[in-house]
Amino acid sequence: MRGAGLWHSCRRPSWTSPQAVRSRRLWSEACLAPLWDGPGLWLHGDLHPANVFLTPDGRLAAVVDFGDLGAGDPAVDLAVAWLMFDGGARRRFMAAFGPAVDAATWARARGWAVVLATAMVSFSDDNPGMAGVGRFGVEQLLSER
Repeated sequence: MRGAGLWHSCRRPSWTSPQAVRSRRLWSEACLAPLWDGPGLWLHGDLHPANVFLTPDGRLAAVVDFGDLGAGDPAVDLAVAWLMFDGGARRRFMAAFGPAVDAATWARARGWAVVLATAMVSFSDDNPGMAGVGRFGVEQLLSER
């Protein structure tokens, strides 16, 4: 359920590869982050590069596909930081929010990015573009710290 607390989905998988161990650690950190206790905020719910159009010079032109629109924890949409941006761009994206987004929200967003990126890799056999978004997201998550 998008926008619900991550604790609804937290489980203890028994992964053993180094990448899986790292992913599990990121997931565990997200599960430990304080829950969103603010009001439900409007969410796109499916924010990733295929739903974001840019101008030729890289500025935002449009966001499309509002089929998952809802209200909840803003961390859901902030997961795009790992699905769309490399390290430097992600740091600028995060800095642009300043104190409006706290560390707990970014931790939950990272958790949502783990969920979304691994789902894209796992369930996009018929959609190479989406699988590529997932692989990029996984690479970005694993490259941090």
